[in-house]
Amino acid sequence: MEIEQKHGFNRTQFVFDRDHLSYTRKHSGGSLSFDLNYVDIPMENGDIEERSPWFCYAGIVLMIIWFCHTMAGFITPFPSSGPLWPWLLSAIACLGIYRYTATHFTVFETDKGTLYLIFNHQHETVMDEITSRRKSQLLSWYGEIDYTNDPNEEIQKFHWLKEQGVIGDKEFESICTRIHIFHGPMQETDFMEGPSIN
Repeated sequence: MEIEQKHGFNRTQFVFDRDHLSYTRKHSGGSLSFDLNYVDIPMENGDIEERSPWFCYAGIVLMIIWFCHTMAGFITPFPSSGPLWPWLLSAIACLGIYRYTATHFTVFETDKGTLYLIFNHQHETVMDEITSRRKSQLLSWYGEIDYTNDPNEEIQKFHWLKEQGVIGDKEFESICTRIHIFHGPMQETDFMEGPSIN
């Protein structure tokens, strides 16, 4: 499954393979790409707003040109070579574009790099895909009870899975019960020995 997002100078691509996510981002400052497992994407995320600095710089330069021409008209007796309002209008237009064409992102900080997810009509689709595949991989990797492991560590593992939203409260309680029964006083050897005749 592949989803590509676009907004202004920003391009993001999410390729959802069976075991990992391939991510690519292209923007005015360059590009980056990396692969990572779904379990390596944290639940915690943040929101940021990004603007293209080019329009800001262009607006400032045009404003300076307009200001210099205006001041020169007061200082020198020679008339200006043309109207000055196009410089001012262009400066205002560039600054307006910079102000109102921000790109909003949801960001996930991972060990491989930062995932930028654009707020557009595909935002919820990508979020749902990441969440469901992350839960599925966590369940695949850690969802089986290891009865040979220390019972307290095993319960802590499933408590962590519950915090990650992989299993619910009832499922967690059922797993804890199974672990306690297996490691409790009535284990298989006790049943095999049979009752005492004394």
